[in-house]
Amino acid sequence: MRLLVILALLTLSATARADYQQEIDTFFESVLQGETMEALDTLYSTNPWISESSDAIENVKSQLAGLEQLVGDFHGAEELGARNVKDRFVHVTYLALYDRQPVRMEFQFWRPREDWMIFSFSFDVDFDNEIEMAERARIASGE
Repeated sequence: MRLLVILALLTLSATARADYQQEIDTFFESVLQGETMEALDTLYSTNPWISESSDAIENVKSQLAGLEQLVGDFHGAEELGARNVKDRFVHVTYLALYDRQPVRMEFQFWRPREDWMIFSFSFDVDFDNEIEMAERARIASGE
């Protein structure tokens, strides 16, 4: 009996991950095809409350649309890590691969009931400074 409960929980957790992971995969597939605005529209469509933040969403769309002009073509993405909080909130960080430089993209998903919805999406090009500072601190501490 205990084994069945454990298997059921593992299956539920894997299914829950698959739901938000599918949203991320769809996002990157669209960006790879040059459909950046459609990628964001699809991502944000998972959250019915997002329309209340339409100005902020339009700002993200505008910034992301201009990103390729600054860093070149998009070639894919690799997951750097994820933090899952009680299978209700997840923060996933990706390294997006562009011609000129990497871009950090972060997705936050929330699951108040059965389905995951986007909570937040952000990106930045300055995370290399964080890596440099962390490495300097590691070296200084003698690790």
